[in-house]
Amino acid sequence: MTSTVAPPGVLSPAYRACTLALSGTFVLVAFAGLALSTVMPIAVQELDGLGLYALAFGGFLTTGIIGTVLAGGWADRRGPAPALCAGLLCFSGGALLSGLAATMSVFLVGRYLQGFGGGAVTVALYVVVGRAYPTGLRPRMFSLITACWIVPSMVGPPVAGVVAETLSWHWVFHGIAFLAVLALVLLARPLSRLRTVGAPEEEGGGGEGGPVSGLGVVPALAVALGAGLLQYAGTPSAPYRLPAAVVGLVLLVVQLRPLLPAGTLRARRGIPSLVLLRGVAAGAYFTIETYIPLMLVNERQWSPGAAGMSLTGAALTWFAASWLQGRPRLPWPRERVVLVGALIHGAGAALTLSGTLRAMPAVTVAVGLLVAGFGMGLLLPGVGVLTLERSPTDQQGRNSASLQLSDSLSSVLLVVVCGALFNMAHVRAGQDTAAFAAVFGTALAVAAAAGPVARRITPPHPEEKNLATL
Repeated sequence: MTSTVAPPGVLSPAYRACTLALSGTFVLVAFAGLALSTVMPIAVQELDGLGLYALAFGGFLTTGIIGTVLAGGWADRRGPAPALCAGLLCFSGGALLSGLAATMSVFLVGRYLQGFGGGAVTVALYVVVGRAYPTGLRPRMFSLITACWIVPSMVGPPVAGVVAETLSWHWVFHGIAFLAVLALVLLARPLSRLRTVGAPEEEGGGGEGGPVSGLGVVPALAVALGAGLLQYAGTPSAPYRLPAAVVGLVLLVVQLRPLLPAGTLRARRGIPSLVLLRGVAAGAYFTIETYIPLMLVNERQWSPGAAGMSLTGAALTWFAASWLQGRPRLPWPRERVVLVGALIHGAGAALTLSGTLRAMPAVTVAVGLLVAGFGMGLLLPGVGVLTLERSPTDQQGRNSASLQLSDSLSSVLLVVVCGALFNMAHVRAGQDTAAFAAVFGTALAVAAAAGPVARRITPPHPEEKNLATL
């Protein structure tokens, strides 16, 4: 009689310490993101910076580009621990500075420092998953990571809303600074056990990818500068807006391509399309998520806590979808699951746009975010799993950085465009139906492009790959 030995899980003795530390870190990161999004409308209005609302989010992502690129190369050379530690410290310092801000300019500087740290943290965490877990456990680990958003999604927005209403929004940022330091303490021991190079079991060479090297720092700085100039050009009443926009576009066009896998902007099959899909889907979702709290507070007179609960619902549907895609035996190939997620995400964006109409109940907007969140729960973990599977160990940092770069840059550009549209159509709080319709309509147009890109994420056949390199 033969006995069947169950394969190790993410909580088996070999992986338990790392899994618990990563889970604790993601719980803290999730709480930070949801809490800050909840209080952002209050902060910018108190600092008389409503016209710079988009810049508070877009600037965060712009500096995140630099952190992403630096952390990707650093993690490939030295392992993820140094990049992750530095990123958490920067994130904590930025949150503290924003919490102490008495002017919008100081607040934005803090947000930029947060963004730099956040970009480094995201890439480093991806590399930890790639280095610490074998291929068979990564889908389950991504599902667990998504599950870490459940409690923060239920607790974060209402707690942040109560703190902002009873004390001040400043204290929300101070609390986030403390939590980032706590995350660093939780990760110290598991990170010390990770090898600098190599990965578990079957990892070796091969896979898709380019030369073994980190992404270029100089192109990253140029792209971040270009994105920053475009955000400046979208700021109301800013001098020299046209020259800033022209220089920003030139920097992006010239310097972006070296930072992405060859063929990304042409949706070349395989990793290039995975990187492009991440950017298209995440940019549309981030834009919707950014403006929903502002719309519900300003247009429909919801309280910040109630508006933040729409983020809670989206986190729950995101988790439900991620749990489904993380099952050991999927009924469909993972590529098809990603495609279905892209289509559902687009349907949610369409529902959100319809919710801007006065004839529709305000809850329609929140329901649209719930649907979009479910689509992202299918799409985003699948993109991460497929990218790690197809990347050699010594390129996991580079390709993870490319994913995050695509995510951040797409979100920055879309927030810049939508911020400019919002400022052009803005009348006053309570009379901005057209402004929000322009924002959500633009996000829908971008989300609709995710479906065609998702059809190209399968690797090219050998003969196609050879022709592509000629």
